[in-house]
Amino acid sequence: MNELTVVIREGNLQDVPGLEAVINQHWKVNIDHGKELKNPDAILLVAVDDLAPSRRRNRILGTALMWVTKWNRTGYLVELAVAKEHQRRGIALKLVQDLAKRASGLGLRAIIVETQPDNKAGMDFYLHSGFRLCGYNDRYYTNNPASSHEIALFFSLEL
Repeated sequence: MNELTVVIREGNLQDVPGLEAVINQHWKVNIDHGKELKNPDAILLVAVDDLAPSRRRNRILGTALMWVTKWNRTGYLVELAVAKEHQRRGIALKLVQDLAKRASGLGLRAIIVETQPDNKAGMDFYLHSGFRLCGYNDRYYTNNPASSHEIALFFSLEL
């Protein structure tokens, strides 16, 4: 596998198709990323391969979206995705570290993320990245069918 020099930067409108293609590898995109770029309480980052600038704009390796909640000084990590062919190369960790640095600079006290108990890889990643389990909600999801009984697990990264 070729070595990558990964650069984390703020996303822009030209990045939206590429970052949504990365997200669609994992789940259906359900957020208007163009709108999020205009949201003053959102931070949208992309991880790109440090190629020549003419090629970089089409080379999205990963993305992260965080909403800033001012009333309790937290960031809510809404999306974190890395292209399948580039997973396990430290890209997600770099995205989280950059978000943490930006969140700390905004005076936030923590970043919160939610996942399901069947997402072992996600839980392992968050714990390895310094998050700690901080709660659960057994009414968070619609749970259709009602017999599914999915619960949300919440993890917190203290800043």
